[in-house]
Amino acid sequence: MKLGRTLKTLFAKFARNKPRVVLDTNILISATIVPHGAPARILAAAFDGKIMLIVSARLLDEYLRVIQRPHIRAKYQTIETRVQAIASFLRYDTVLVLGEPTLRVIPADPKDDFIIASAVEGKADYIISGDEHLQQLKTYRGIRIMTPHDFVAQRLGENLRAPS
Repeated sequence: MKLGRTLKTLFAKFARNKPRVVLDTNILISATIVPHGAPARILAAAFDGKIMLIVSARLLDEYLRVIQRPHIRAKYQTIETRVQAIASFLRYDTVLVLGEPTLRVIPADPKDDFIIASAVEGKADYIISGDEHLQQLKTYRGIRIMTPHDFVAQRLGENLRAPS
């Protein structure tokens, strides 16, 4: 069973028929604490193998650091199992890149440059972020920068309205 999963993961990493996506930390946090929103649907699409996530060590570290902040842990006490599953997925079932910025792309917020660097290095098709500095770019080197809502509606073709 492990061999099958390993082969599936390797095949997925090298297949170019799936959209390659970088999720900003804010999207990963939202997907973790709100299991039915657009960010969670994007993460579910990655878990289901519909899209390939590109992740850098810095992104993973930032996600784990933010999700474990005391005010988040106090408010969302039941998410620990979900955090562990997401962290494991990000470590082992994604395309890992260095994501070290070499250019200043976002002068107003240089700490976001690693997201751009990860996307370029991982040959991403999309960056999904709610960050206004990234959103203002709209595209960078052919990489579309979208909100979670727009990605779910346009790329995944899902309706985001709650059922009546």
